Amino acid sequence: MQVFIGLVSLCSLFISLSVAAEQVQSFAHGDWQVVCDNTHTCRAVGYHSQELQHKQGEYAPVSVILERAAGADVELTAKVKFGQIVMDGAANSQTEADPITLSINDSYQSQLSPELPAYQHMELSFSGEYELSKEQVSQLLNALTMKGQASIKFISSAGKVWRLSTKGSTAVLLKMDDFQGLVNTPFAIVKKGHTSKGIVQPKQAPVISIPTQPIPVTTAADLGLATDADFIHRMRTALDNACDNVPAEDEPLKLEVARLTSNKLVVSTMCWFAAYNYGEAVWLVDDNFETEPVLVTDSAVNYANGVIDEFMRGRGVGDCVSGRRYFWNGSEFVLADSYSTGACREIAAGGAWYLPTTVSTVIVGDDPAAGIDCLSEQAYSTEGMVKCAQRSLASVDLKMSEVIDSINALERVASNDELTAALDQAQASWLTYRNDVCKAEMLTYVEGSMALPVLVGCKLDLSEKRLRELQSTKESLIFRDF
Repeated sequence: MQVFIGLVSLCSLFISLSVAAEQVQSFAHGDWQVVCDNTHTCRAVGYHSQELQHKQGEYAPVSVILERAAGADVELTAKVKFGQIVMDGAANSQTEADPITLSINDSYQSQLSPELPAYQHMELSFSGEYELSKEQVSQLLNALTMKGQASIKFISSAGKVWRLSTKGSTAVLLKMDDFQGLVNTPFAIVKKGHTSKGIVQPKQAPVISIPTQPIPVTTAADLGLATDADFIHRMRTALDNACDNVPAEDEPLKLEVARLTSNKLVVSTMCWFAAYNYGEAVWLVDDNFETEPVLVTDSAVNYANGVIDEFMRGRGVGDCVSGRRYFWNGSEFVLADSYSTGACREIAAGGAWYLPTTVSTVIVGDDPAAGIDCLSEQAYSTEGMVKCAQRSLASVDLKMSEVIDSINALERVASNDELTAALDQAQASWLTYRNDVCKAEMLTYVEGSMALPVLVGCKLDLSEKRLRELQSTKESLIFRDF
């Protein structure tokens, strides 16, 4: 059953998953791990030594992430994050005003740049990250791959020390090179050479188009199926085939029924329980009841408006989680996103990093860039630039609408008509602002071929900024001390 696989995998966070018949590649050794997603982008993550946890006064959680897209001569970027969780009374966190220096083998010293802004992925918040410079990345890679012991420390001006482990770093970075076809090429981290064959190329994220028609309203007759004897018997059989948590025959079966299309329903019920996780089974059921219910997942935590979410914590403290999201595309539920947040190392609530294994571009309606590979030379033509930007804009617009819906669903907003109206007016005013500003910018190019690319590019840029603002507003409404 998936619960046991899920709980075990969250501790190591390395499972080979089949996504669109393509194996996601991952590997862990020592205090390091690497995960590559379906676009062939890889992320290697290292941590402090677990052995130090048992040495009083030396335990200071820290993690570094090295990220590289596929292809030849692609820049590798790196960030570091320091422990933000207080465990057993230990003060692990670091204050923003306290400058930190990267120290390698006590000979190289370089101060980190200021902390990066917080951001969100899949409803998770990430903060406390510091980006390393190109020189710092180069020095770090040299230390992580050198023979013998290397000392990698981050030292605050107040004297606090975080030690990054190198146990497993060479093996993991070599595997990262291998996943991306860079071993024995000039672009490898560990084993450089002169060949240029076999280099894995970046792959465009799949585009998932969801229907423009809204999900139909669930009727009283639909809801009545939850108490219909024949329907309950049918679903009990499906539940027996999928789940361990099956009520006895003389116990009621609690079914949630929701209309999906004119002839399809989504039916869900509790499937399993664990210490700090649970999963609901979700089926796609035809109206005519002549075909068997189709199981979509046995580990959902939520279904709403054509979207199914899975979410699991690796342990009670919640410093490592994983999740998946499925979208209804008009004919089936498609896996759009899957991710973990790294090993359970007490770095941050919810986990240290966003480590996707499946990424996609979700839009409403037809794909504006259908038939165009936006990672190829096609994207450099005027038509390619416009259509690829329109695809990205459609994706951001959908994300904005999702955040707005989640803001409006907050109790503090839903119960305050004046606040709801003000937020709606603010978004309407912003849309007018976006259109006017970008039209003006486009008109400065009206005599050239760049007018339309400038218009769409302007809207995309402003929309991405607005999305971050809305995410910040949502967090503020949730956590603000009224």
